[in-house]
Amino acid sequence: MPLVKEISDALQLPEIYLLKLARTASHCYKTYTIPKRAGGERIIHHPSKELKAIQRWLLEHVVTKWPVSPCAGAYVKGKNIADNARAHVSGRYLLRLDLSNFFPSITAEDIRNYLDTHPPGVESWNPSDREFFVSVVCRHDCLTVGAPTSPALSNTICFKLDSNLQQLATAKGAVYTRYADDLFFSSSTPNQLQIIENEVNQALRSLPFPKNLLLNSHKTHHSSKRSRRVVTGIILTSDNRVSVGRRRKREIRVLIHRYGQLEHTQKRKLAGLLAFACDIEPDLINALILKYGADSVAKARKS
Repeated sequence: MPLVKEISDALQLPEIYLLKLARTASHCYKTYTIPKRAGGERIIHHPSKELKAIQRWLLEHVVTKWPVSPCAGAYVKGKNIADNARAHVSGRYLLRLDLSNFFPSITAEDIRNYLDTHPPGVESWNPSDREFFVSVVCRHDCLTVGAPTSPALSNTICFKLDSNLQQLATAKGAVYTRYADDLFFSSSTPNQLQIIENEVNQALRSLPFPKNLLLNSHKTHHSSKRSRRVVTGIILTSDNRVSVGRRRKREIRVLIHRYGQLEHTQKRKLAGLLAFACDIEPDLINALILKYGADSVAKARKS
């Protein structure tokens, strides 16, 4: 069934309305900013209620059926940041590379090129369906932070990138994963990651799509077991385990100790830290229970 007709039947919206919305989709966003953890602000473009409903339908019925590399760790059901970090615990050396302006670097042209590869489910789409899809998932011809389709689309569009970088890593005896715009390589062989770093740029330039991905050289970081290895905010310990780190452990203990004096926002922060710790380092929760009591920890986790 053609895509626009299928959405029309599913959402009970006239086809003419859907096509009109697609033509004006780039103007159906509310823009605001949120603070970044490392400082500065992140721009969010939030789609209108009607556009968001269409994007969510496309996400569930189309995009999630398209292939994603096993190297991709973000926005994948059943995976979390701990899984991404654990892939690198045994490597003595770690390289982190950052893709600049990730979502907006994936363009409407990249999506059209991807559709030309005939991913599952597009066989019945006509040219109008293809342009409809591109129009409603893009804002001004690129992906945007805020659209529910952008995360999963970025993964599937980057399938070739992930495959190429995995082959590069395997050839060098290294491990590769990508978590959104962060590329991680680990190895126990000296100097291999320097070679890989030099070859990643060439791999980006040789991609048929996406064509505009660039590395942010200011965020390139090499580390080793002699220093502090961090993957997506998770500490890799010298005994090949993952940890929330000393700073977070200290912060959690202070907040639990002062729980009765905490404001609502501080209690919510503590609950988030405990949820994070439970996923990354469950033994820490047991240690907190032994020190502060099961009732106190349970109360803090429900804040």
